[in-house]
Amino acid sequence: MQGGFGIILAYLLFIHRGFKIALTCEDEFGKLLAAGLTLVLALQTFVIIGGVTRLIPLTGVTLPFVSYGGSSILSNFILVGLLLSISNESSRGKRYE
Repeated sequence: MQGGFGIILAYLLFIHRGFKIALTCEDEFGKLLAAGLTLVLALQTFVIIGGVTRLIPLTGVTLPFVSYGGSSILSNFILVGLLLSISNESSRGKRYE
């Protein structure tokens, strides 16, 4: 039970940081990209946790970083890499051009 709460808390923290990156980014493209990537991760997490707790029907979406699968984990690491790049560029004050 405590492990489940820990995983949910980790996802909430990750989603919070993703939206914080989107808010601190200076350019519009970076803001939209960071917000969109974070929203994709949040939607995946909500669908799986809601399905497991039987609040909504289960779908074929995998839980990010937990479910086994090569393409799922690869796409989630690409998502994190893009968010880290946006965060790094916004902290330096550079623009995407």
